[in-house]
Amino acid sequence: MSARPALTVEYEPRFCGTHAADVTVGCSFGCVYCPFADLAARRRGVERPTAVDLSGVASVAAPPSLFLSPASDPFAPQAVAGTQALLEHVLPQGTGVAFVTKGVIPDDTIELLAAHRSQIEGVGVGVTSLDDARNGLLEPGCPPARARLENLDRLAARGLPAALRMDPLFPLVDDEPAALEELVVEGARRGALAVTATYVFAWGHYLRRLRELPLLAESVALVTEKAPMEGGAAFSVPLARKVETYGRIAALAEAHGLWFNTCGCKDLRLRESGQFFSSCRNAFFPKNGLAAFTRSESRPAPAA
Repeated sequence: MSARPALTVEYEPRFCGTHAADVTVGCSFGCVYCPFADLAARRRGVERPTAVDLSGVASVAAPPSLFLSPASDPFAPQAVAGTQALLEHVLPQGTGVAFVTKGVIPDDTIELLAAHRSQIEGVGVGVTSLDDARNGLLEPGCPPARARLENLDRLAARGLPAALRMDPLFPLVDDEPAALEELVVEGARRGALAVTATYVFAWGHYLRRLRELPLLAESVALVTEKAPMEGGAAFSVPLARKVETYGRIAALAEAHGLWFNTCGCKDLRLRESGQFFSSCRNAFFPKNGLAAFTRSESRPAPAA
């Protein structure tokens, strides 16, 4: 039996300047649109999702900030124990932490985060659609949408900052105005502080794979424009559609007291335009700490 891959914690400038780690190589959630789990598995010689070796976690230098996770989900079932172990190591040493997940966060982890509340930059809870049939096809290993949304209630109850993350949006499938509004209302009702939205992007083999899915045939036909990204380029929907949809979501978010942002790393044109806040980082955390990020707080201007 080959040895499991070792844990790595590395600085990642493409994630708005933070360190990042995966506690699995590959991801058991198996989202069909995600290229990163597959790329990480091939790069590290793993044929199926595999938990990393955390036996040396005590010797890992705690970074100033940490994102979980760039190529997996920190709360997929096989990742839960590793995520907890890593957090138990870095949080007492002062590391600031941010997450993105389509999983269900265990109660023990929420209690650990609450004990270090001032260090938690934010938790992005990934739900792009409330349609279980759609999600079962595109995110076959993930919990149902409403189970994920319950993370927001539980995080808010412990005073932890959470965002509804609508990523990736598929045109026609996910971006109808009524569906967007329903999701934003759910996020606000459950205590989210922010909404993040980003359209799907793909290239090469990954784009061809999406085209083969009947549910996405009309949708992916609109993924035609090459967008400049951090580290390269990929096909996505035309910029005009992004601007229109993000503007609609931003208006809905504002109407419900939420902050809106998109991931500027996934389309550098949006970052350069300054039309929307486009950092993946919590706008208030680096300057003021999370306690300042409340619905009553005045919003910062979009980044230029």
